[in-house]
Amino acid sequence: MKSIVYIVNVDWYFKLHWVERALHAKKKGFSVTIITMITDESIVTYFDDLGFTVINLNLYRKSLNPFKELKYIFSLYKNILKIKPTIIHAVTIKPNIYTGIINRFFLNIPIVYSITGLGAIFSNPRYKLVKGIIELIYRFISTKKSIFIFENHDDIKYFKFRNIIKNNGIVIEGAGVDIETYCPIKDPQPNSVLFAARLLEDKGLDILIESVKQLKADNVNCSLNVAGIIDNDVNGAISLDEIIKLDESSDINWLGTCDDMVNIINSNSVVCLPTRYGEGVPRILIEAASCARPIIATNVSGCKEIIKDGVNGYLISVNDTTSLAEHLRYLFENNELSKSMGIEGRNIVKAIYDKNIVLEKTLKIYNTLGDEINGK
Repeated sequence: MKSIVYIVNVDWYFKLHWVERALHAKKKGFSVTIITMITDESIVTYFDDLGFTVINLNLYRKSLNPFKELKYIFSLYKNILKIKPTIIHAVTIKPNIYTGIINRFFLNIPIVYSITGLGAIFSNPRYKLVKGIIELIYRFISTKKSIFIFENHDDIKYFKFRNIIKNNGIVIEGAGVDIETYCPIKDPQPNSVLFAARLLEDKGLDILIESVKQLKADNVNCSLNVAGIIDNDVNGAISLDEIIKLDESSDINWLGTCDDMVNIINSNSVVCLPTRYGEGVPRILIEAASCARPIIATNVSGCKEIIKDGVNGYLISVNDTTSLAEHLRYLFENNELSKSMGIEGRNIVKAIYDKNIVLEKTLKIYNTLGDEINGK
């Protein structure tokens, strides 16, 4: 039986972004194993019920402790050796690098690397040295038996320009959404904006708060609703205490970590993500567009992939609170424009980001690697 092992940093991330692709692979004849850091036993139960094998391996994303990292690498090697997968699929920087080094030196198994956005390391000049090291390692682990999946065209162009990959890269736009589930179901609350993301400083919540304050100072009656995941195992995390203080001061309406995103998105007039760094294609923007809501985000890789400026939303410069406030005001005051942008956004999702498109493209990669193994 064909087998695939997914190596990913943390369980909730896999559940949120990858479980449908893994389930599709299983339905098409692959046995599925997930190696990840377990944070919630209920998620393990969920994976078990889907027929996945789960292996807990602690990977601390912001750790630079060499002993912890070496322990993880050695344990990862032993587990892969025991599983003997047909295909490896690694996701995000640390799993990509560690799995790639192990595979290049010892295993030589066909491998998929998912580049889910280049992130702060590639966007912030202070990480120049780290970025250089990561590029060297990516170049080393890029072999004939590897395929790099990118979520946007800027990232694949960068990897080709830096001579990290040659002909072993492909773009699969985002994680995909179920357009029958993520659809317009009701009219929004007037003048309401939603921020829904991991609660990190670089996601730009502070910029959105300041923009909404500007609008309120100009007597615009509006509300900022915030939903998200508290993720303390990364640099620049916003703590729950900070979020609660913002809620108590009425700077935001804190909704918590929510499962019913369809209803939440539909309750808001606009969805906004003023991120400071390059993303893959942010899932919240795809979901919002699928629900026929106009979207506003910064003009960075990933965001500009899904937003056609002036068509289904607006692109603003990083840290530009004034421009963000002006565009929010314009959408609040032009209801018909908001509706037409929402329709355009949903059409874009149907054409490019429908989950069935993403599932089939991903499966095709697995089958291509499988054919290479069998000499076809």
